Amino acid sequence: MLTSFTPLPRFGVHCHMMPDGAPHVHERFGAAAHPGHRVIAVCGKGGVGKTALSALMTTALARSGHAGRLLVIDADPAFGLAIALGLQTERSLGAVRDELLAAAQSGSAEAERDMAERLDYLVFESLVETDDFAFLAMGRSRDLGCYCSVNDLLRDAVELLAREFDTIVIDGEAGLEQVNRQVVAALDDLIVVTDGSNRGARTVETLWDMAAENDLVPHGHFHMILNRQVPALPVASLRADVAPHLLGSVPADDDLAAADREQRPLTDLLSDNAAYAAVEAAMAHLLSH
Repeated sequence: MLTSFTPLPRFGVHCHMMPDGAPHVHERFGAAAHPGHRVIAVCGKGGVGKTALSALMTTALARSGHAGRLLVIDADPAFGLAIALGLQTERSLGAVRDELLAAAQSGSAEAERDMAERLDYLVFESLVETDDFAFLAMGRSRDLGCYCSVNDLLRDAVELLAREFDTIVIDGEAGLEQVNRQVVAALDDLIVVTDGSNRGARTVETLWDMAAENDLVPHGHFHMILNRQVPALPVASLRADVAPHLLGSVPADDDLAAADREQRPLTDLLSDNAAYAAVEAAMAHLLSH
């Protein structure tokens, strides 16, 4: 957990200090933003191994040497990605949102102003740093009501932080709404993890339609990965407009399944593991385009 707020050695994040000693992100990041960063969101229906693949994607991107400064955001409130990456999170943005809501509901203009000034500090404090990437857990707020102004304020702070990184990977829930509402407003790539079932194929097609209708990603940046593939089993057919967007196929793998089941860090899988090798190849293809 980052608590000293000295420059991050891997990512070069520098802090200007607020009068009370807390860093102010608006000053810290405003002039140093990286407009060329790449935002990759991963989603898929439950039970297809999305979070495990997100962990393997993170590992592959970090090992590639081509992702630059890497930020991983767990937008799934189950905290599964932190476990898969072998991380412990002491604070999530759900807790930050609760503090914002408490200030907003207090009716005190001074309390709201103080929270707004401390927001960037609290978001930065929620980061977990490793040698290869930084990690941020969205978590779940205790108050699930719709407070658009609070959500927008929090998302703006996360977006500002993300601009300090070159590559951002977001592990989201099955749908797309919470990624856009809570994390960032624009995506560069969307990766849908699915299996070979008919239900999986229909989910991919639905997400394709949503992405196209709402212009969520640039043309050609919608991708899918088929997970847990067994050569002897048939794969459900996809519509002609969706099928060409296959980024990779990951074989069913006993070592990966055992590590995932036993909640061991998937970052320990060796490069000769079949599932990891398939993900590594998919990430290499993604980064080359």
